[in-house]
Amino acid sequence: MANARLLPSGAYRTRATKVVNGKKITKSFTVHPKECQGNTKKAKLLSENKANEWQLASDHADIYGMNVKEAIEGYIADKERVLSPSTIRGYKLILDVFESLWNISIYDIETPQIQRLVNEWSYDLKTKTIKNRITMLLSVLDYQGIDKRFKIRYPQSNSKKVTTPDIQDVQMFIENAKDDFKPIIYLAAFGSLRRGEIAGLREVDISRDMNTITVNGVKVLNSDGAWIYKPFPKTKDSMRAIQLPKEIIDCIPVKDNSKDFVFTLTPAAMTDRFKRLADKLQLPYTLHSMRHFAASFRTDLGIPKKYIQEVGGWLDGNGSVFERIYDNTMESSRRKYTKMANEFIEETFFRDRKIN
Repeated sequence: MANARLLPSGAYRTRATKVVNGKKITKSFTVHPKECQGNTKKAKLLSENKANEWQLASDHADIYGMNVKEAIEGYIADKERVLSPSTIRGYKLILDVFESLWNISIYDIETPQIQRLVNEWSYDLKTKTIKNRITMLLSVLDYQGIDKRFKIRYPQSNSKKVTTPDIQDVQMFIENAKDDFKPIIYLAAFGSLRRGEIAGLREVDISRDMNTITVNGVKVLNSDGAWIYKPFPKTKDSMRAIQLPKEIIDCIPVKDNSKDFVFTLTPAAMTDRFKRLADKLQLPYTLHSMRHFAASFRTDLGIPKKYIQEVGGWLDGNGSVFERIYDNTMESSRRKYTKMANEFIEETFFRDRKIN
Protein backbone atom coordinates (compact mmCIF):
# COMPACT_ATOMS: atom_id res chain seq x y z
CA MET A 1 0.00 0.00 0.00
CA ALA A 2 1.35 3.40 -1.02
CA ASN A 3 1.82 6.02 1.69
CA ALA A 4 1.07 9.72 1.28
CA ARG A 5 3.75 12.38 1.77
CA LEU A 6 2.99 15.81 3.20
CA LEU A 7 4.00 18.60 0.81
CA PRO A 8 5.12 22.13 1.81
CA SER A 9 1.79 23.40 0.46
CA GLY A 10 -0.07 21.35 3.06
CA ALA A 11 -1.35 18.86 0.49
CA TYR A 12 -0.78 15.12 0.58
CA ARG A 13 0.75 13.35 -2.42
CA THR A 14 0.89 9.60 -2.94
CA ARG A 15 3.05 8.05 -5.65
CA ALA A 16 2.02 4.77 -7.21
CA THR A 17 3.67 2.58 -9.83
CA LYS A 18 2.24 -0.06 -12.15
CA VAL A 19 2.94 -1.65 -15.50
CA VAL A 20 0.65 -0.58 -18.35
CA ASN A 21 1.01 -2.12 -21.82
CA GLY A 22 4.40 -3.45 -20.78
CA LYS A 23 5.61 -0.04 -19.66
CA LYS A 24 6.36 0.93 -16.05
CA ILE A 25 4.38 4.04 -15.15
CA THR A 26 4.51 6.20 -12.04
CA LYS A 27 1.60 8.44 -11.22
CA SER A 28 0.97 10.79 -8.29
CA PHE A 29 -2.29 11.63 -6.54
CA THR A 30 -2.48 14.92 -4.65
CA VAL A 31 -5.24 15.99 -2.29
CA HIS A 32 -5.33 19.19 -0.25
CA PRO A 33 -7.23 19.38 3.05
CA LYS A 34 -9.26 22.24 1.50
CA GLU A 35 -10.93 19.56 -0.65
CA CYS A 36 -11.97 17.78 2.53
CA GLN A 37 -13.34 20.69 4.59
CA GLY A 38 -9.92 21.15 6.19
CA ASN A 39 -9.69 17.55 7.45
CA THR A 40 -6.02 16.58 7.07
CA LYS A 41 -6.54 12.92 7.98
CA LYS A 42 -9.26 12.58 5.37
CA ALA A 43 -7.07 14.30 2.74
CA LYS A 44 -4.19 11.90 3.46
CA LEU A 45 -6.47 8.87 3.31
CA LEU A 46 -8.15 10.04 0.09
CA SER A 47 -4.77 10.53 -1.60
CA GLU A 48 -3.67 7.01 -0.61
CA ASN A 49 -6.99 5.46 -1.65
CA LYS A 50 -6.84 7.08 -5.09
CA ALA A 51 -3.34 5.72 -5.60
CA ASN A 52 -4.27 2.23 -4.47
CA GLU A 53 -7.41 2.16 -6.61
CA TRP A 54 -5.36 3.14 -9.65
CA GLN A 55 -2.78 0.43 -8.94
CA LEU A 56 -5.47 -2.24 -8.62
CA ALA A 57 -7.57 -1.09 -11.59
CA SER A 58 -7.43 -2.97 -14.88
CA ASP A 59 -5.46 -1.34 -17.68
CA HIS A 60 -8.21 0.50 -19.53
CA ALA A 61 -7.20 2.15 -22.79
CA ASP A 62 -8.01 5.61 -21.48
CA ILE A 63 -5.44 5.23 -18.68
CA TYR A 64 -2.65 4.89 -21.18
CA GLY A 65 -4.26 6.56 -24.14
CA MET A 66 -4.70 10.20 -23.02
CA ASN A 67 -2.59 12.25 -25.37
CA VAL A 68 -1.00 15.66 -24.85
CA LYS A 69 -3.75 17.56 -26.66
CA GLU A 70 -6.48 15.94 -24.56
CA ALA A 71 -4.51 16.60 -21.38
CA ILE A 72 -4.06 20.30 -22.17
CA GLU A 73 -7.70 20.77 -23.17
CA GLY A 74 -8.85 19.01 -20.00
CA TYR A 75 -6.56 21.15 -17.86
CA ILE A 76 -7.89 24.37 -19.43
CA ALA A 77 -11.50 23.27 -18.96
CA ASP A 78 -10.95 22.43 -15.29
CA LYS A 79 -9.12 25.71 -14.59
CA GLU A 80 -11.47 28.01 -16.51
CA ARG A 81 -13.50 28.92 -13.44
CA VAL A 82 -10.59 29.71 -11.15
CA LEU A 83 -8.06 31.45 -13.42
CA SER A 84 -8.36 34.91 -14.98
CA PRO A 85 -9.80 35.23 -18.51
CA SER A 86 -6.46 36.51 -19.81
CA THR A 87 -4.63 33.48 -18.37
CA ILE A 88 -7.12 31.09 -19.95
CA ARG A 89 -6.81 32.93 -23.25
CA GLY A 90 -3.04 32.55 -23.05
CA TYR A 91 -3.37 28.83 -22.38
CA LYS A 92 -5.64 28.37 -25.39
CA LEU A 93 -3.18 30.21 -27.60
CA ILE A 94 -0.33 28.06 -26.29
CA LEU A 95 -2.18 24.84 -27.14
CA ASP A 96 -1.28 25.10 -30.83
CA VAL A 97 2.46 25.49 -30.20
CA PHE A 98 2.54 21.91 -28.87
CA GLU A 99 0.97 20.47 -32.03
CA SER A 100 3.98 18.22 -32.64
CA LEU A 101 3.26 16.51 -29.29
CA TRP A 102 -0.52 16.33 -29.54
CA ASN A 103 -0.83 12.65 -30.41
CA ILE A 104 1.80 11.41 -27.98
CA SER A 105 0.60 9.70 -24.80
CA ILE A 106 1.26 11.81 -21.73
CA TYR A 107 3.05 8.78 -20.26
CA ASP A 108 5.49 8.71 -23.18
CA ILE A 109 6.66 12.31 -22.92
CA GLU A 110 10.38 12.46 -22.16
CA THR A 111 12.94 15.24 -21.77
CA PRO A 112 14.41 14.98 -25.33
CA GLN A 113 11.00 15.68 -26.93
CA ILE A 114 10.51 18.82 -24.86
CA GLN A 115 14.13 19.89 -25.33
CA ARG A 116 13.76 19.72 -29.11
CA LEU A 117 10.86 22.19 -28.92
CA VAL A 118 12.92 24.51 -26.72
CA ASN A 119 15.80 24.40 -29.18
CA GLU A 120 13.48 25.13 -32.10
CA TRP A 121 11.80 28.07 -30.37
CA SER A 122 15.10 29.61 -29.24
CA TYR A 123 15.74 30.97 -32.74
CA ASP A 124 12.76 33.32 -32.61
CA LEU A 125 11.47 33.63 -29.05
CA LYS A 126 12.67 35.20 -25.83
CA THR A 127 13.72 32.87 -23.04
CA LYS A 128 10.88 34.11 -20.84
CA THR A 129 8.30 33.17 -23.48
CA ILE A 130 9.81 29.71 -23.86
CA LYS A 131 9.83 29.14 -20.11
CA ASN A 132 6.19 30.22 -19.84
CA ARG A 133 5.19 27.68 -22.49
CA ILE A 134 7.12 24.81 -20.93
CA THR A 135 5.92 25.68 -17.44
CA MET A 136 2.36 25.42 -18.66
CA LEU A 137 3.04 21.99 -20.23
CA LEU A 138 4.70 20.70 -17.06
CA SER A 139 1.76 21.97 -15.01
CA VAL A 140 -0.60 20.00 -17.26
CA LEU A 141 1.45 16.82 -16.88
CA ASP A 142 1.65 17.25 -13.12
CA TYR A 143 -2.10 17.89 -12.96
CA GLN A 144 -2.69 14.62 -14.80
CA GLY A 145 -0.49 12.79 -12.29
CA ILE A 146 2.61 12.32 -14.44
CA ASP A 147 5.31 12.02 -11.80
CA LYS A 148 8.43 12.64 -13.87
CA ARG A 149 11.28 15.09 -13.53
CA PHE A 150 12.32 16.82 -16.73
CA LYS A 151 15.76 18.41 -17.05
CA ILE A 152 15.29 21.20 -19.57
CA ARG A 153 18.10 23.48 -20.72
CA TYR A 154 16.91 26.94 -21.74
CA PRO A 155 18.77 29.41 -23.95
CA GLN A 156 20.73 32.04 -22.09
CA SER A 157 18.52 35.06 -21.58
CA ASN A 158 19.86 38.45 -22.55
CA SER A 159 19.33 40.93 -19.76
CA LYS A 160 16.85 43.51 -20.97
CA LYS A 161 17.90 47.09 -20.41
CA VAL A 162 15.14 49.07 -18.75
CA THR A 163 14.81 52.51 -20.27
CA THR A 164 13.51 55.27 -18.04
CA PRO A 165 12.49 58.67 -19.42
CA ASP A 166 13.92 61.76 -17.78
CA ILE A 167 11.93 64.86 -16.86
CA GLN A 168 12.45 66.54 -20.25
CA ASP A 169 11.20 63.44 -22.08
CA VAL A 170 8.01 63.28 -20.04
CA GLN A 171 7.45 66.99 -20.58
CA MET A 172 7.77 66.46 -24.34
CA PHE A 173 5.15 63.72 -24.29
CA ILE A 174 2.76 65.90 -22.29
CA GLU A 175 3.27 68.97 -24.45
CA ASN A 176 2.72 67.05 -27.70
CA ALA A 177 -0.13 64.78 -26.62
CA LYS A 178 -3.70 65.71 -27.49
CA ASP A 179 -5.84 66.84 -24.58
CA ASP A 180 -7.87 63.62 -24.42
CA PHE A 181 -4.68 61.53 -24.13
CA LYS A 182 -2.82 63.67 -21.58
CA PRO A 183 -4.70 62.26 -18.55
CA ILE A 184 -3.57 58.75 -19.54
CA ILE A 185 0.06 59.86 -19.57
CA TYR A 186 -0.43 61.63 -16.22
CA LEU A 187 -1.83 58.50 -14.59
CA ALA A 188 1.03 56.33 -15.88
CA ALA A 189 3.88 58.79 -15.26
CA PHE A 190 2.71 60.26 -11.95
CA GLY A 191 0.25 57.70 -10.55
CA SER A 192 2.17 54.62 -11.75
CA LEU A 193 -0.97 52.99 -13.14
CA ARG A 194 -0.74 50.12 -15.62
CA ARG A 195 -2.54 50.49 -18.94
CA GLY A 196 -5.19 47.92 -17.96
CA GLU A 197 -5.77 49.76 -14.69
CA ILE A 198 -6.21 53.07 -16.52
CA ALA A 199 -8.66 51.51 -18.98
CA GLY A 200 -10.53 49.91 -16.09
CA LEU A 201 -11.06 53.15 -14.14
CA ARG A 202 -14.71 53.96 -13.56
CA GLU A 203 -16.26 57.16 -12.27
CA VAL A 204 -16.92 55.47 -8.94
CA ASP A 205 -13.17 54.87 -8.53
CA ILE A 206 -12.38 58.61 -8.53
CA SER A 207 -12.84 60.72 -5.42
CA ARG A 208 -12.64 64.17 -6.96
CA ASP A 209 -13.03 66.05 -3.69
CA MET A 210 -10.19 64.04 -2.11
CA ASN A 211 -8.04 64.02 -5.31
CA THR A 212 -7.75 60.24 -4.99
CA ILE A 213 -7.97 57.35 -7.44
CA THR A 214 -8.72 53.83 -6.23
CA VAL A 215 -7.63 50.88 -8.37
CA ASN A 216 -10.40 48.30 -8.00
CA GLY A 217 -10.26 46.51 -11.32
CA VAL A 218 -8.55 46.11 -14.64
CA LYS A 219 -9.41 45.49 -18.28
CA VAL A 220 -8.02 42.21 -19.67
CA LEU A 221 -8.40 40.11 -22.80
CA ASN A 222 -10.67 37.11 -22.44
CA SER A 223 -10.28 33.81 -24.29
CA ASP A 224 -12.23 35.19 -27.26
CA GLY A 225 -9.88 38.16 -27.67
CA ALA A 226 -12.35 40.72 -26.29
CA TRP A 227 -11.48 43.31 -23.65
CA ILE A 228 -13.52 42.75 -20.49
CA TYR A 229 -13.57 44.28 -17.02
CA LYS A 230 -12.07 42.14 -14.27
CA PRO A 231 -13.12 43.34 -10.80
CA PHE A 232 -9.71 42.68 -9.26
CA PRO A 233 -6.38 44.06 -10.51
CA LYS A 234 -3.19 42.12 -11.29
CA THR A 235 -2.27 41.19 -7.70
CA LYS A 236 -3.65 41.81 -4.21
CA ASP A 237 -1.08 44.59 -3.82
CA SER A 238 -2.41 46.24 -6.97
CA MET A 239 -5.61 47.19 -5.14
CA ARG A 240 -4.61 50.61 -3.86
CA ALA A 241 -5.59 54.24 -3.44
CA ILE A 242 -3.39 56.93 -4.99
CA GLN A 243 -3.62 60.60 -4.13
CA LEU A 244 -2.57 62.92 -6.95
CA PRO A 245 -2.42 66.69 -7.53
CA LYS A 246 -5.78 68.36 -8.16
CA GLU A 247 -4.62 69.42 -11.65
CA ILE A 248 -4.46 65.76 -12.70
CA ILE A 249 -7.81 64.77 -11.19
CA ASP A 250 -9.51 67.79 -12.79
CA CYS A 251 -8.49 66.77 -16.31
CA ILE A 252 -9.89 63.23 -16.04
CA PRO A 253 -13.21 63.00 -17.93
CA VAL A 254 -16.34 63.12 -15.77
CA LYS A 255 -19.05 60.52 -16.33
CA ASP A 256 -22.71 60.79 -15.28
CA ASN A 257 -23.02 57.10 -14.43
CA SER A 258 -20.77 55.98 -11.58
CA LYS A 259 -20.14 52.61 -13.26
CA ASP A 260 -19.07 54.13 -16.60
CA PHE A 261 -15.42 53.84 -17.64
CA VAL A 262 -13.76 57.25 -17.71
CA PHE A 263 -11.68 56.36 -20.80
CA THR A 264 -13.00 54.80 -23.99
CA LEU A 265 -9.65 53.49 -25.23
CA THR A 266 -8.73 49.85 -24.71
CA PRO A 267 -5.31 49.00 -23.24
CA ALA A 268 -4.07 48.01 -26.69
CA ALA A 269 -5.30 51.27 -28.20
CA MET A 270 -3.50 53.21 -25.48
CA THR A 271 -0.26 51.39 -26.28
CA ASP A 272 -0.64 52.01 -30.00
CA ARG A 273 -1.45 55.66 -29.58
CA PHE A 274 1.51 56.23 -27.28
CA LYS A 275 3.78 54.45 -29.76
CA ARG A 276 2.69 56.77 -32.55
CA LEU A 277 3.46 59.75 -30.34
CA ALA A 278 6.86 58.31 -29.39
CA ASP A 279 7.69 57.67 -33.04
CA LYS A 280 6.75 61.25 -33.89
CA LEU A 281 9.01 62.58 -31.13
CA GLN A 282 11.71 60.00 -31.95
CA LEU A 283 11.88 58.88 -28.33
CA PRO A 284 12.53 55.20 -27.44
CA TYR A 285 9.82 54.80 -24.81
CA THR A 286 6.55 52.94 -24.29
CA LEU A 287 3.54 53.79 -22.17
CA HIS A 288 4.89 51.31 -19.61
CA SER A 289 8.11 53.38 -19.48
CA MET A 290 6.06 56.05 -17.76
CA ARG A 291 5.67 53.70 -14.80
CA HIS A 292 9.46 53.49 -14.66
CA PHE A 293 9.54 57.26 -14.43
CA ALA A 294 6.94 57.22 -11.63
CA ALA A 295 9.21 55.00 -9.56
CA SER A 296 12.43 56.79 -10.54
CA PHE A 297 11.46 60.33 -9.55
CA ARG A 298 10.20 59.07 -6.19
CA THR A 299 13.51 57.27 -5.68
CA ASP A 300 15.40 60.47 -6.51
CA LEU A 301 13.32 62.29 -3.89
CA GLY A 302 14.52 59.81 -1.28
CA ILE A 303 11.14 58.15 -0.76
CA PRO A 304 11.67 54.67 0.77
CA LYS A 305 11.21 51.64 -1.46
CA LYS A 306 8.18 50.26 0.39
CA TYR A 307 6.17 53.45 -0.23
CA ILE A 308 7.12 53.44 -3.92
CA GLN A 309 6.02 49.81 -4.18
CA GLU A 310 2.73 50.70 -2.51
CA VAL A 311 1.97 53.44 -5.05
CA GLY A 312 2.89 51.24 -8.02
CA GLY A 313 1.14 48.12 -6.77
CA TRP A 314 4.29 46.03 -7.02
CA LEU A 315 4.30 42.68 -5.25
CA ASP A 316 7.67 42.00 -3.65
CA GLY A 317 7.55 38.31 -2.91
CA ASN A 318 11.24 38.15 -2.07
CA GLY A 319 11.12 40.26 1.06
CA SER A 320 12.22 38.89 4.41
CA VAL A 321 9.78 38.00 7.19
CA PHE A 322 10.63 41.32 8.85
CA GLU A 323 9.85 43.26 5.68
CA ARG A 324 6.60 41.42 5.04
CA ILE A 325 5.22 41.44 8.58
CA TYR A 326 6.81 44.18 10.65
CA ASP A 327 8.18 46.80 8.27
CA ASN A 328 4.76 48.04 7.15
CA THR A 329 4.02 51.51 5.85
CA MET A 330 2.69 53.99 8.42
CA GLU A 331 -0.14 56.38 7.58
CA SER A 332 1.75 59.46 8.81
CA SER A 333 4.75 58.62 6.65
CA ARG A 334 2.50 57.78 3.71
CA ARG A 335 0.96 61.25 3.88
CA LYS A 336 4.42 62.84 4.09
CA TYR A 337 5.78 61.01 1.05
CA THR A 338 2.58 61.52 -0.95
CA LYS A 339 2.85 65.26 -0.27
CA MET A 340 6.52 65.20 -1.28
CA ALA A 341 5.78 63.44 -4.60
CA ASN A 342 2.79 65.63 -5.44
CA GLU A 343 4.70 68.83 -4.71
CA PHE A 344 7.42 67.65 -7.12
CA ILE A 345 4.82 66.95 -9.82
CA GLU A 346 3.13 70.32 -9.36
CA GLU A 347 6.38 72.28 -9.26
CA THR A 348 7.98 70.48 -12.20
CA PHE A 349 5.08 69.97 -14.58
CA PHE A 350 2.23 72.31 -13.68
CA ARG A 351 3.78 75.52 -12.37
CA ASP A 352 2.66 78.51 -14.42
CA ARG A 353 0.95 76.16 -16.84
CA LYS A 354 -2.76 75.93 -17.45
CA ILE A 355 -3.90 72.41 -18.34
CA ASN A 356 -7.19 71.26 -19.76
